Formats: sequence, structure tokens, C-alpha cells
Amino acid sequence: MLAASALLCINLAQAQTTAPAEDAAPAPAVSADAQATTTDPLVQKRQADSDAKAEYKAKKKTAKANMKVEKAEAKSDMKEQKREATEARDKAMATDPIPK
Repeated sequence: MLAASALLCINLAQAQTTAPAEDAAPAPAVSADAQATTTDPLVQKRQADSDAKAEYKAKKKTAKANMKVEKAEAKSDMKEQKREATEARDKAMATDPIPK
């Protein structure tokens, strides 16, 4: 009697674990249009946050590119000024050498 009830419990446990997997249907895919028109405030907030983040990243990327260009221009201007100062100094040294 005990063995029969143990076998029955084992069979029920196996039936419970296999039955839902066989009957389970794949989750329906939600389109982007359905997400955009949802009335759930949490979903709307998440979408708005995502849009704001994407906009911020785009602005940041543009600003960083502009900064790199400005930095490169400033660096080349500084090098040109150094080159001119060196030439002026060398010319002054050549015309008026330091007395020994």
C-alpha cells in the first residue's frame, strides 16, 4: 500500500512538471506601436526616460565632437604662437649676442 501511494505521488509530480511545459504557449510579441500607445503610467515614464536619455546622449556626442575640434584648433594656434616666438627670439639673439 505504501509503495503504491509513493508511485502515485511520483507519477503526479512528473505529470505536473511536464503538463505545463506542453501546454505553454509562447508569449505574444508586443509591437513598438502598442508600447507607445499604452496607458500604463510606468511604461510611459520608462519610454519618456529612454527618449530623454537618447536625446541627451546625442547632444553630448555632438558637444564632445565640437570640443575636440575647438581643442585641436587651439592646440595648432598655440604651436604657431610658440613657433613665432621662437623665431623672434632666435632673430633677436642673432642680431644682439650676449657679451662675454
